[in-house]
Parts: sequence; C-alpha cells; structure tokens
Amino acid sequence: MGWGKEHDSNFDPTDILQRIQTAHSVQLDRWAVTTKCDTRSLGFRGAQQRMFMYNYMSVGVDAQVALNFHRTRESRFYLFSHRIFNKLLYLGFGTQQVVERECKDLDKRIEVYLDGEQVNLPSAESIVILNIPSWGAGVKLWELGLQGNEDIGMQSINDGKLEVCAIYSSFHIAQLQVGLSQPHRLGQAKIVKIKLLDSYAVQIDGEPWLQNPCEFVITHCDHASLLKSNQN
Repeated sequence: MGWGKEHDSNFDPTDILQRIQTAHSVQLDRWAVTTKCDTRSLGFRGAQQRMFMYNYMSVGVDAQVALNFHRTRESRFYLFSHRIFNKLLYLGFGTQQVVERECKDLDKRIEVYLDGEQVNLPSAESIVILNIPSWGAGVKLWELGLQGNEDIGMQSINDGKLEVCAIYSSFHIAQLQVGLSQPHRLGQAKIVKIKLLDSYAVQIDGEPWLQNPCEFVITHCDHASLLKSNQN
C-alpha cells in the first residue's frame, strides 16, 4: 500500500529496497465474493462460484471499458505494448462509452443491498464496491468531497466494512479523475448483495468479464498482511 499507481521504467532498485526496509506491516481486509448463477428465470438456483476481492469490484461502465481494453489486448491483431499507447487506447474506450452508453439504465437492471437493506439507486451506469481508497488510476473515490462532512463514515482498509458508490456515466468518471465531481455514495456495509438482472461487464481487482444475470454476495473472509510505504 502507498507505493504509487505505477513506476517509471528507470526506477532505482536501491531506492525500492530502502523503502521496503522502512515500510511497516498493515492488515488488509479480504473479501469472499460468492456468485449464484441465475439458471431458472431469476430463481438464483444453480452453480455457485467463490472468488476473493482485495481492492475493489464494479459493475457497469468502468468494467465495460476495462473489458473492451482487455479484449483488444488479447486480440492477435494487437501489436503495441507501450504504456502511452495503452493509456490512449483506454482513453478511447472511455470516450466511446460517453457516446454509446452501453450501460445506460443500469440502475433499472440491478438491485443493491447493504447489510440486508435495499438501497435506492440514482440514474447510474456503474456500481463500485471499495475495499481500498484507490480506484480508477489512483482516484481516492470515497474521499472526494468529504472535507468537513462528518455525517459520512471514514474509510479504512481493515475495519470489516466496504464502501459502495454509484457512478453516473463515463463522463462522470472523467470528472472524478480530475477532482471536479464526487461519487454518489450509497453507504458502508459489512455484507453487500447485488442482484444483476441482465448481462453486464463486471470486474474484480481489475480483471473484467461479461457476467450473465446472477446474484453476488460479498462477505468478510479474513485479512492479508501488506507492507505500507512510509514515504506516501
């Protein structure tokens, strides 16, 4: 934690080793994500799959952009691997979603429950579940616009709670990345349940896929030990 979102290709190994020596150990919540597939007209009976989440999970437009980028990189026609080109390609897919809006009306095709209570959703194209502060290339999503607002709980990586936000659109993501907006905070919870009533892109810790209708249940599992840099 706190090592930065990326490293320059000319990084100094000695500096990294020195930072490791002075780093301190922290505990990070580890979450189990149980998927119940919808095999009989949204009856949610069928095969179950269990995955684990350390950083974040999302359903909707940001996962769709990640999925489009992933598919392009997996294509045999993909010939570039330079970081700048990849960033431009990612930007292109994000801009595409501003126009095409593949995840429009997501709020009408998804149900979100926090500790057993269904929450009202705004018009949104993405639902983001956070375990760590950083999301979307380093955006401190939950912290945006929190200054002076004591009614909203602070975020911690080891408090046994998740933060859940709604994102309005791909353009809203661009605003968040430059600090011109804030997310729609749905709340904090120890158990998060999501009922997906249609097929949408989903990602866990940056790994995207296209998910058919299902039910996700996210529960606390245990902890992982990490080294946190003292220079950040």
